[in-house]
Amino acid sequence: MPYTCPTCKRTVSGPNQYHSCYITDKETHLKKMGTEIEALFETLLSFLQSFDVIEIIYLKTCIQFKIGATFLSVYPRKDRLILEFQLRREEDQFPIYFCKRMSKNRVLHRIAIAEIVDFDQQLRNWLLEAYHTIKKK
Repeated sequence: MPYTCPTCKRTVSGPNQYHSCYITDKETHLKKMGTEIEALFETLLSFLQSFDVIEIIYLKTCIQFKIGATFLSVYPRKDRLILEFQLRREEDQFPIYFCKRMSKNRVLHRIAIAEIVDFDQQLRNWLLEAYHTIKKK
């Protein structure tokens, strides 16, 4: 049953689910990024906003993209963006550098991108698949 945290007012799946109450804003994260990474983030953001309605939460260490549950977490760095997303299957090929089964139907994937050319069609396909993995039918 959904639970609303009394401190940050975020809705999580239950009262014992870990979450961060430290909410920040887009500008705080943009300050962490170099100019090229900021442009890369804006490209990513524009692509994600072409999906159905999504919620964006700017936390202390990451930016979460949600449709009820999180389908993508972005960890901004000065020289790259680290993306975490879940698929129903293992996709263990470059440029994915971390792949771990979280449950019967969910596999966590991690990738780092540093240039616009890294935001290729394969990555777009994975993000769309991650969106549909989390989206309720």
